[in-house]
Amino acid sequence: MKTQSRWLDPILAFAIFSICWLLYNATLTPGLSYASFDGNELTTVAYTLGLAHPTGYPLFTWLGFLFSHLLPLGEVAHRTNLMCATMGAGGVALLYLILRRVDLSRAVAAFAALYFGASTTFWSQAVITEVYAPNVFMLAGTVLVLLIWAHHTEARRQTLERDSGFHPSTFILLPSFALLFGLSLGTHMSNLGFAPAYALFVLLTDWRVLTRPLTMLASFVAFLLGLAQFLWIPLRGATINDPLLPRVSSNPLFGMYAYTLGAFSNLRFAFPITALPERVVVYLGYLNQNFTVVGIALGVLGAWVLLFRHPKRFWLFAAMYFIHVFFFAQYKVFDLDVFFIPSHFIFAIFVAFGAQQLLAWFHAARGSAPARVISIAASVAIMVLLFALVALLAVGNAKANDRRGDTAIGDFYRNVFAMLPRDSVLISRRGVFGYDMYYWRAVYHARPDVAMPMYESKRARAPNAPLFTTVRVVNGQPQGGAWAPPRGALPADAWYIPVLVGNQRDLVLYRASATPPQLIAADAPSPTRVNHVFDGVTLLDYDWVEVPDAPSPRVHLKMYWRVTSPRVYLISTRVDDLTLETHDLGFGNLPRYLREMRVPRAPIVVEEYDLVLPSHLKKGAHAFRIGLAEFSPTGIEMRWVEVGSVQVR
Repeated sequence: MKTQSRWLDPILAFAIFSICWLLYNATLTPGLSYASFDGNELTTVAYTLGLAHPTGYPLFTWLGFLFSHLLPLGEVAHRTNLMCATMGAGGVALLYLILRRVDLSRAVAAFAALYFGASTTFWSQAVITEVYAPNVFMLAGTVLVLLIWAHHTEARRQTLERDSGFHPSTFILLPSFALLFGLSLGTHMSNLGFAPAYALFVLLTDWRVLTRPLTMLASFVAFLLGLAQFLWIPLRGATINDPLLPRVSSNPLFGMYAYTLGAFSNLRFAFPITALPERVVVYLGYLNQNFTVVGIALGVLGAWVLLFRHPKRFWLFAAMYFIHVFFFAQYKVFDLDVFFIPSHFIFAIFVAFGAQQLLAWFHAARGSAPARVISIAASVAIMVLLFALVALLAVGNAKANDRRGDTAIGDFYRNVFAMLPRDSVLISRRGVFGYDMYYWRAVYHARPDVAMPMYESKRARAPNAPLFTTVRVVNGQPQGGAWAPPRGALPADAWYIPVLVGNQRDLVLYRASATPPQLIAADAPSPTRVNHVFDGVTLLDYDWVEVPDAPSPRVHLKMYWRVTSPRVYLISTRVDDLTLETHDLGFGNLPRYLREMRVPRAPIVVEEYDLVLPSHLKKGAHAFRIGLAEFSPTGIEMRWVEVGSVQVR
């Protein structure tokens, strides 16, 4: 191989990495996000070097620790988001090298790698803190080293070298593969399911490896070395007492098993075998969403070509693919699409072989010079169309996955900690859902005077301390369930009064009060000021005041509503075309208030709270609207009334 050819693939791989990194960074989430409920926990755990929820993700935690402490860019959550973008782009670059290793052309390899890199599900996970993009990096590295081992083994056989049982290159490569395989389980435990495919490929490539005890022993030890990362679970679990996490058993072996392979057993194979066709249809929907009909057709063609022309590689990739799809098609989770990312990664390899075969058909013309020119022109046209498909996919998915404006959690909690009274008490949800609040205490040590009983069980609470919560309140009561605070943490007979509302669902700070809020007024200050009539309710008056010195834009909002037809009303606020929040009139307190208090007919309901505006709004005036959801036989329609403008300074 010429020197310039040897360096061309690394250069192209770096170019592909750079393209994807720029795309992901341009759409990167600036901080915490609800795009992944686990992401806020993973960010906090990585920075504090703690223990993540099952299956523990030790390698991810350690990499996140390095990124969050060594990268001086933005806040900590931004750094871990950037880590996932970087490793995601690295996984796409490694996919290019894998495709070159299986003898595909550079143009086809670049197309298929970028096609996967621009797919919507993978992109969505490369712009937040989650395990899936780093897992693709580890999966790609594992497969690439395995293929390099196979190449060296086959090259040695072709040169008719004597099989002495010891070859430096293969002796190093197979244990290196085993080490990477063990390490990859620290980004996602489901990679263990690829073991049968890996073993089959090794035996098909060189079954004599079984007769080389030194190589087998070195590979086994290397795999165990990769697995040793899971000792982090009992070691770290014994030193921390985090009420947001499941308890780790005192028995190290049982604790590791329960926290890894034994975790989420209720979610695995949760559907009867008769539901498998339906589950496959669900998967095909995800496949179409990521690759389109064109990509699926190329993938089917590529798998067929691979079977007959490269059977060893076919059984590696096909076994990996079908094992993964079969397992997760029967997995019962609400975010199922992200679990198929590794199978999408493998399907991109099939797509590459399909594209290569398509080009071969057009490039195989024989005969006259004009015929050869036409075939070359057709091949070039096909590649142009394929890269145009990637560009169209990237444009659409860039818009769908643009999370630059996802600042709601940071905007909300900076205001929470700025407005809480001294020595107050703040209670959040449990589990991974509580880390949207705990992050600020664990990472930035926000408001040490504020007691957080969910995390500081031994800290004494001041008597009669003001009590606040960010737990969702439904019908005037904190929501229960598995993620609710312990029984008794929030009094059942209290009134939960909203004092701060964020610009995303479930971002509400409530104050627990023994006395009801001033929910009903005798009259509005100036009913002729607005007097906007909706169906069954009238907006009589409103007022807002910009809160000075707030950490991010915030207004104090007060609205007066005359209710003429008692029922549930959904109220929304909007800045320009961005809906900030939606709540039921009275924030769930109105039914109880009507039951327990004496109120006039057609009462005037008063809503008063601070509203957080997005920090990413440009400076200047922005139209402010108040809306009401109206229900009709054709669906739900929002009716908006513009009530002025707010200034962002």
